[in-house]
Formats: sequence, structure tokens, C-alpha cells
Amino acid sequence: MLKKLASRYQALIEYFVPDSLRGDRDSLNQARMFLISHTVGPVLGNSVPLALFFFDPTIGFDIPILSLLITAFWVYPFLLKRGFDYDKLVLASVVNLNLCIFWSCYFNGGVLSPTLPWILIIPILSFFYIGGVRRLQARLLGVFVLSFGTFLAFYLTTNPPVQDIPDLALVGLGIVSTVAALCYVATMAIYYARIFDAGVELENEVQRRRAATEELRGAILAADEANHHKAEFLARMSHELKTPLNAVIGYGQILRDEAEDSRDRQTLEDVNRILDAGAYLLRLINIILDLSKIEAGRMQFTVSAHSLGGVLDDAVAAMREQAERAGNSLGVRADAVAHFVETDRQRLLQVIGEILDNAVTHAPGVAVEIGCRPVATERGAAYAVTIQDRGAGIDPERLARLFEALADSRDASASRYGGTGLNLTVIKKLAEALGCELGVESTVGEGTCFTLQIPLEWTPAKSVSEPVGVADASLAA
Repeated sequence: MLKKLASRYQALIEYFVPDSLRGDRDSLNQARMFLISHTVGPVLGNSVPLALFFFDPTIGFDIPILSLLITAFWVYPFLLKRGFDYDKLVLASVVNLNLCIFWSCYFNGGVLSPTLPWILIIPILSFFYIGGVRRLQARLLGVFVLSFGTFLAFYLTTNPPVQDIPDLALVGLGIVSTVAALCYVATMAIYYARIFDAGVELENEVQRRRAATEELRGAILAADEANHHKAEFLARMSHELKTPLNAVIGYGQILRDEAEDSRDRQTLEDVNRILDAGAYLLRLINIILDLSKIEAGRMQFTVSAHSLGGVLDDAVAAMREQAERAGNSLGVRADAVAHFVETDRQRLLQVIGEILDNAVTHAPGVAVEIGCRPVATERGAAYAVTIQDRGAGIDPERLARLFEALADSRDASASRYGGTGLNLTVIKKLAEALGCELGVESTVGEGTCFTLQIPLEWTPAKSVSEPVGVADASLAA
């Protein structure tokens, strides 16, 4: 029950906090202290006029006015909620508190009044409400000095009411007043202690997160360095990997020629298998080397002006024989591609060729359409080359990770040599290195469409780690 009431009370306090004070943690905590003071304070403060009602034998107008002044503190949360200036409300509240204390003292014994201990609350509230704001501290101190001076002067120049409360009743009034003041201060102190503990915990958590961030940063730097060394190693292994494989392929071609001359069908089939495996392995090595060069920032480009239509024609011509063997038909719908684009022709052919190869390999026996149209992008004029097949499409889960390295979850035994999925990763990174944008859309049962946006002007992007080098940035006439 108490926990439920505390939760509701906390919700009530949060309701009165204006949005303007929620942006700063210190301001928010001070506003909460202000609201707690002005919701609990009137309940505890009214114990004094209630005690006077029982202890004072001559009840006068001063008791209901004192109760009214104390109850008026409940108005301040509503004023704060309506957007009244917080600093002005604090000053008005302290003036109201001074009035309550000195009013009670004037009618109940002056400087000997049992309600005088409430005056100690004023500097405490100044700390709770405004923290270390010096300009408000000076104002609140000025309000207190002015209020005390006014009370003292008025008390000395007028005839204050005669104290007619019995001594025993006066002791009871002092006990009630002191206990109420202690409860009030204790309530504020407990909440302030909770704020302080929360601040300490927050600071400890910040320190822990900072330490964890430093460890994570170090781990990231170590991983980046290891990845860079790996990429450097693979980039330097080009000659060592490809030289023996080229020898294998070369000798295989010699053996194939001899088998064709001798019409040895069995040997010819075996040699063709060797050559197919060698060609696939060479392509795989090239893919890995390209990926490592891009990641290491060692990829170089020879840039000149080329006809995009000519590049598309060459890419389709290179793929036509493979497409015919797979039962695919290649159709080109190129609109206004007479303009030249500044790019690396061979690398652009590699990107388009790999996309075509992917379509022919994974969607055999269907029509593949190549389109090209001018588009406007954020970086300027460009051409959008689309390669669309009418195959089975790609399911959404695999499509979302299509360009991620080693993210192909297909069974490796289902393909001829296993398959790594790296070719799409490489062409994605290579396209970005060329300053192009590569995207894909697919619907299961309807087909897949790759879109390559090629800028008219050479605007290479940065590679994974370092800027891509350009071997020759001069443009052909």
C-alpha cells in the first residue's frame, strides 16, 4: 500500500514539472525539491495553527490567516505547471515563508516564540531550490534580511498581542512546531540524499561505461590493425597465388589441345574439368584479392572518358555465350547513352559483368533485360543501369544481407564448387570505390533487379580504410 501511494505521489510530482526544466538534470532535481516542499510543506505547516487552535485560550483572526498563508503554498505547483518563471516563484515562495514565520512569531511571543525554529528552514530551502546559483542566493539573503528587519521594526514600534497561552500549552506548541519543522527538513533531506546517491551511482556508471568504451576502442583498433595486416598480406600475395595457377591452366590448355588432336575423349573430359576448376579458382582468387585491395586502400584506377553504351555492349557481348549455354536471353534497352562517363572502364566492366554473371548463374533459362536511363542524384547527373531477371527472386531475409561478406547461408554443396557469396560483396565495394551506388530489389516468384548508378564525372568514394588511389586521373579526349 505504501509503495503504491509513493508511486502515485511521484507521478503527481512529475505531472507538475514543466517541460522547460526537464532538459537539465540539476534543474529537474531542483524543481522536484520545490514541488515536494510545496505539497508536503502545507500539511506539516498547518500543524502549527491547528495546535494554536487547541492551546490558545483566545482564538483570534491571526490563526485562520496563518493557516491561509500556509495553505497558499499549494498554489505554487499549479503556477509552475502553467509556465511561470521558476526563479520568480522561488523568490515569491521565500517571501511567503518569511511572512508565515514572522506572522506567527508576532502573535505568539516575538523572538521567544516556539514557532521561531521554522526560520532555520529558509537557508535550507535556498540550497534545495537553487543549488549553487549565486545570483539567487544573494536575492534570497536580501529577502530574509529585509523581512527580518521589517518584522523587528514593526514588533518594536507596535504593541504586539499579550501572550496568554499557559506555560504548559506553550511547551506543547513548541514541541508540535519543532517536530513539524524537523519532519519537513527530514523529508527534504531524505529526498536530497536520494538525489545525491543517484548522482553518485550515475557517476560510477559513467566511469564504468567510460572504461568499457576505452577497452572497446582498443579492441576495435586492434581488430582494424589485424584486418589491415590481413588485407595487406592478401594484396601482396597476388603474384605468388596466381603464378602457379596460371601455370596449371596453361599446361591444361596444352593437354587439351593434345587430347583434341588425338581425339581422346576421356582425357579431354578430364582436362576440361581441370580447366573449369582452375578458371573458377582463378576467379575466386581475383575476387579475394580485389576485396583485400579495397579494404587495404591499395586499389588503383585508370580514369578516362568512356561511352557508357560501349561499355554495356562489351559487357553483354562477353556474357552472351555463357547466357546462351544457360538458356538465357539478353535484351538491352538503353536510352540516351551516347554521353561519356569518367570512370575506369575495366573495373566498370567487371562490376556489370559480375551482375550479369550472377543473373545468368542463379536464374537460368529466363530473360535478362539490361536498361539504362539518365537520373539526377544528390551528387549530380548520373546514369542508372538496371539488370533485371525474371527468375525465382530472393527471399527478404537473404536479400537484406546479400552484399555482406560470407553471409550467404545457402548450402555450399548445392553449387558446383561450393560458392562463397564474395563476388557480390566485392562488386558492391568496387562500385562504391568507383563512386557508383549499387542497390537491389527482389520479389520472390517475380525476379530480381540490380540498379547501378554511375556518375557522369569521376567522384570516387573512400574505401573501407583509406582513400582509393588513382593511377591516372587524366581524361581521354
